[in-house]
Amino acid sequence: MTVTLDTIDVRILEALQDDAGRSVADIAEIVGLTPSPCWRRIRRLETEGIIKRRSIQLDRRMIGLMFTAYLEVKIQPARKANYEKFEKAIQSFEEITEACTMTGPYDYLLKVVTPDIDAYNDFMSDKMIPLDVVGDFRTSVQIRNVKEGRGLPLGHIDG
Repeated sequence: MTVTLDTIDVRILEALQDDAGRSVADIAEIVGLTPSPCWRRIRRLETEGIIKRRSIQLDRRMIGLMFTAYLEVKIQPARKANYEKFEKAIQSFEEITEACTMTGPYDYLLKVVTPDIDAYNDFMSDKMIPLDVVGDFRTSVQIRNVKEGRGLPLGHIDG
């Protein structure tokens, strides 16, 4: 389900995606409103579920997370209960920063961030391999990040 957004809504969302810590006054100035109506629009966007949460983006290297891997996982046997068991188990694994289901030979693609390759090996040995529903997996190691996630594209919205 999509909702109708006007140009000001889109500009508010762009401003928040750029910096979720901006004050309402700053956002209001950017979009050409006074703070009160701007705040009401932000509240509406939150209430309608368009804004799910506000967060910050950390520099992983500055806090010692030097290793990123993409882990493809195949669930076996392929049963609904096994997929549910896997999804429930990985929710508590802080090393997994993103997880999605995929088409193709593997069922899941996980983004795993650890301090180093030894910590990744421990993660695999202690958390992933013991899951009795993991039939196969493949790891690709990130060499260099060429574009950081900065939010969703909003250019398709006619405001």
